Amino acid sequence: MTVLDITFRDFVDALETAHDEVGIKGAADRLAAQLGYRWFAYIGFSEPALKVLSSYPGSWARQYVELRYEDIDPVVELARSSQRSFQWDRRTLRLPLASQQRFFAEAAKFGIHSGATVPIRGGFGRFAAFTLAGNRDASLEVRSTEVMDTLQLAGLYYHAHVYAKLQLGLTRTADAPPLTQRERQCLSWAARGKKMPETAKVLGITTRTVVFHLENSRSKLGASTVAQAVVEAAHRGLILS
Repeated sequence: MTVLDITFRDFVDALETAHDEVGIKGAADRLAAQLGYRWFAYIGFSEPALKVLSSYPGSWARQYVELRYEDIDPVVELARSSQRSFQWDRRTLRLPLASQQRFFAEAAKFGIHSGATVPIRGGFGRFAAFTLAGNRDASLEVRSTEVMDTLQLAGLYYHAHVYAKLQLGLTRTADAPPLTQRERQCLSWAARGKKMPETAKVLGITTRTVVFHLENSRSKLGASTVAQAVVEAAHRGLILS
């Protein structure tokens, strides 16, 4: 299993076990860092309302929403006409409008210069874009086909979880203890019959670390054994049984 495979599996596991916006944002933030980017951004044009999630600097994120920059964002514009993920920077995007040029100038003030974006289309006009962005203002770093294919899948997975858990309000948080994403991942693999060394290999961590997370989970859930912790976590909707 390659490092890229482990990165993607960790991302998918994190999304499966995320139960709120914090967890879902954390999964994308970690993916961005592991793939060599600084930030992530998701913008979903779906009912009931526009959904924006990102790890961008707070002032830029607020400015983007308040000034409705999604209407002039050239990356969003290109995503609407693209079928596959693409890389971008100021030099590769067409910026015919003065408003778009000002938009990129504003983004540059926050260090946002380049990135890769996945266009996502749903039924009945739904559209979303998943972006990983960097602060390199030199020539655009070309990512491998394998990385771009992984990003394509990651964007689709992310959209599915955001739409189901946040926009449709299907998240189950009642009585949910503060389990970390890694704790929920370890419990999820235990629920599927994985032994601790097997879980460690899947997640790319040590067996001792798996034991640590499972013991923390057991304690937080008030269970006597790991098996009881798995049952309790599944009952509370923290993992899929």
